[in-house]
Amino acid sequence: MALNLKSTITLNNDVKMPLLGLRVYRISGGLDTYNTVKTALDLGYRLINTARIYCNEKSVGRAIADSGIPREEIFVTTKLWVEDYNNPRQALLDSLERLGLDYVDLYLLHWPIKGYEEVYLELEKLQKEGLCRSIGVSNFKIHHIKSLFEHGATVVPQVNETEIHPLNTEVELIGWCRKNKIDVVAYSPFGSEGRLILDDPRLICMRDYYKATASQIILRWCIQRGIVAIPKANTPEKLEQNCKLYDFDISTPDLETISDMNCNERRNYDPDKIDLRPKITYPRIVPEE
Repeated sequence: MALNLKSTITLNNDVKMPLLGLRVYRISGGLDTYNTVKTALDLGYRLINTARIYCNEKSVGRAIADSGIPREEIFVTTKLWVEDYNNPRQALLDSLERLGLDYVDLYLLHWPIKGYEEVYLELEKLQKEGLCRSIGVSNFKIHHIKSLFEHGATVVPQVNETEIHPLNTEVELIGWCRKNKIDVVAYSPFGSEGRLILDDPRLICMRDYYKATASQIILRWCIQRGIVAIPKANTPEKLEQNCKLYDFDISTPDLETISDMNCNERRNYDPDKIDLRPKITYPRIVPEE
């Protein structure tokens, strides 16, 4: 399959989205995020994934502005945090101000907390205004998306961003989304911080054959199946490693071997239980440098 760093998918509204991007989750606002995003853009990345709750939108925006790359060539995703669901329009305007942009390419509901259906209807309006080119959801299961339409949604989400890695392959969810023309974005493709799966013997056995690292094999497993991958990386070396995925193809049997690692081990919060999460455990919004 002839893929390269510029490869894209076409969303259901004809917007093109890169297959590989950078997620700036848990990268401190200020120089850490600025340098990471600037380096990624210099290397050829064109998808940057942030969120209000990451508290680094300003730094993302500064790096984009200083990159010298035309705005239309960079795909920017941000997300509406749950504590802002009461005023999505103002939250997006605030995100745009922090980013220094006139629009984002994708705006997502971060979690399916109670009442999310009405909030999604507001995102439809924001899309019509041109404040976001595409809209979608994050951490949604099938029944959450179905409920959108039961409550009057008329726009099929362009994207569902969710936790996908070899131990949590979400085969049913991916299949349903594809059937309904919703593209899937995989976050935490290596597992999660402190609980990575890169030392699994099945991946180790593939490293020599493909002359690739375990992380490169996992990312190739995503993008080769048409799933957008947004790994976190905060060193130049890791950023460069993560984008060197284009001189090998994974065979169908090996794709299946990786998928067979699945044990439905979701490591983030269960979306069905997100309303039970104590607010005291929510991430804190901190001032950005």
